[in-house]
Amino acid sequence: MNKKIITLITTALMGIGVADAQLNQNPCKFMGNITTSYKIQPGVGNLKYEELWDQLTCENETKWGVVVNSKVSSAQEGVQKWNWSTPDAHYKWCKEHGVQFKFHALLWTSQWPHCLANCSASELKQQVEYWFDAVAIKYPDLTVIDVVNEALSGHAEGDEQGYSGKSFKNLLSQALGNSSNPYDYKWIAEAFRMARKRFPNAVLIYNDYNTFTWQKDDFIKLVGSLVQQGAPIDAYGHQSHDLDDYYDKFNINNFGNTLKEIHNGITQAGGRELQCYVTEYDISQGNEQTFETIMEKTFKPIWEADFVSGVTLWGFVNGATWRSNTGLVTSTGADRSGMKWLRNYMATDAAKNAKAKFCGKAAGGASASVEVSASTIVLGNNVDITVKLNNDKNGIKSVAIYDGTEKIGEGETFTWTPEKVGSHSISVVVTTNGGDEVKGSATVKVVEPNKPYGGTAAVIPGKIEAENYDEGEAGMAYNDQSAGNVCDDFTNFYRKDDVDIKEIEGGAAVGSFQEGEWMSYTVDVQEDGKYNVSMRLGEGNDSGSLSVEFDKSNVTIDVKVEKLGAWGVFDEVKLEPVTLKEGEQTMVIRNTGSWIDVDWISFSKVGGGAGVDNIVVTPITIGPNPASSTITVYGATPISVEIISTEGVVVKKSNESVLSIADLQNGNYIVRIVTENGVTVKKLVVEK
Repeated sequence: MNKKIITLITTALMGIGVADAQLNQNPCKFMGNITTSYKIQPGVGNLKYEELWDQLTCENETKWGVVVNSKVSSAQEGVQKWNWSTPDAHYKWCKEHGVQFKFHALLWTSQWPHCLANCSASELKQQVEYWFDAVAIKYPDLTVIDVVNEALSGHAEGDEQGYSGKSFKNLLSQALGNSSNPYDYKWIAEAFRMARKRFPNAVLIYNDYNTFTWQKDDFIKLVGSLVQQGAPIDAYGHQSHDLDDYYDKFNINNFGNTLKEIHNGITQAGGRELQCYVTEYDISQGNEQTFETIMEKTFKPIWEADFVSGVTLWGFVNGATWRSNTGLVTSTGADRSGMKWLRNYMATDAAKNAKAKFCGKAAGGASASVEVSASTIVLGNNVDITVKLNNDKNGIKSVAIYDGTEKIGEGETFTWTPEKVGSHSISVVVTTNGGDEVKGSATVKVVEPNKPYGGTAAVIPGKIEAENYDEGEAGMAYNDQSAGNVCDDFTNFYRKDDVDIKEIEGGAAVGSFQEGEWMSYTVDVQEDGKYNVSMRLGEGNDSGSLSVEFDKSNVTIDVKVEKLGAWGVFDEVKLEPVTLKEGEQTMVIRNTGSWIDVDWISFSKVGGGAGVDNIVVTPITIGPNPASSTITVYGATPISVEIISTEGVVVKKSNESVLSIADLQNGNYIVRIVTENGVTVKKLVVEK
């Protein structure tokens, strides 16, 4: 994948359109779900499947044991006799709605056709071939298939209505692998060869459970063995029903490492890298906070792993899933905590831009991918557009590139300079050497440059309030991962964007600040030199971490914070001094760890004592928050503090460090501070 990929949308060459409102805007990874009680639509609230998910798996409708109801003498007889009506309807619906149809599962010794129980090994092999042939006749363009399900020792071996799954697994081993030992996995390797013969372009998956916890090593050994046997296996699938066990027994913060460990183990055991799919993702939790925590700590590393091609969630509506409390929405259609988190996360650049070594959406057909060097750019800047053709042997003949209906360029690479602010829908039409047309699209948002809060760059040395980040667009002035202001039930408190700001004694602070979020500040460093740095922070967890980055000065301050007390308790944390270059530049405060609250960051010149240059006044701008009714002088004990109007009239005067401004009218003022070391003058803006 191109390292400059920010966003791209892939459209398969199968007459499939892309639904407009789906949660997933990643170009290559799919995010799907299953049917609900044999139906696609959830039947609650106003929820529509096609507006949420871009891939569908039938929970039961396509399983071998559900479709096959009798022995047959040919595949055509199976096409005529077996139970195809529901999967046929679902397959057709997916075609009509631009949703990828994933087939689950060809062979499984749990739900298997009991009409085959008394077959000889040779008879069973013939029936399996008829089954594979019939599926290929009904659904010839399948893109992703679970070929074999749950074959590890101890899986799918229990008695079912008097029929032993273990006995049937032994019979399958004799029929397909010519072996009496089903755990040499020869029968599975043969099943993959049979599937490849009938589905040459599909992604073929081996699928199993308890793969993150109790049988991790067994899973690695099984999949590695299939590759070593020359099986045409493309991918392995983690069912992921053991996420609750992982949370209970292991450190959930280490989940991403476990995911990578398994992938690396399979690659090493087999000798080549396979794709990873998370095939049956669910979390069984009635406690909403635990539900959200497990989802955040597992789904995010899964989605952002470049070896993961797609995720299928296993359950939609609470009360209509195979395990209790696994639904993403309530029985009335309201989002549960995990679904709220998922909506917010999938809207982030991290989710949209997560890279994939293997394009799950492009499986099974030709596709055009449109790569742009930035999804959001400042007016006047350029954006590089790169067009690629995937899964096509003919190659590219020509490429036309459009902004809406206006043609803006041609070719596989193109540099474009937008001329107006707004959201631009970039579409491409690729004509292949074989005469086919393949379309793709991407979106580029063009915005005005960031502006300093209040119109004036924050001065260093001085104190910068965390809530006074630059004015501008999401992704440019700030990055917040939750919709609206989630702090203390405030709505649009202090600022009118998604950064979470909370009211505290004496003012405001940025709260619910979580890993991956950041704010950008335009600052004016008065002179080159070394500066003392401190931050007023709140940390109610065991620990947290931040970074403070300066672009022109090319420095980063790493901040590690131990627990400071309960949430709502703030303390000043002194940091290592930093060397800054003179001039206007961008400072970014970025969360690199756990949740944390940020009140302010302060800079004073090293060796400056309590001199004039180190006097700090907070706040410089008084916003609409009634609690911000005082200004405070830091750095020296004042002889006098005067607030002077633009007409030169002294409207307030005091010899205290804290001065009430509750009675000031809106407008611009000068704060004049007299100390033993001289006079400091600061600007003050009141906007109540």
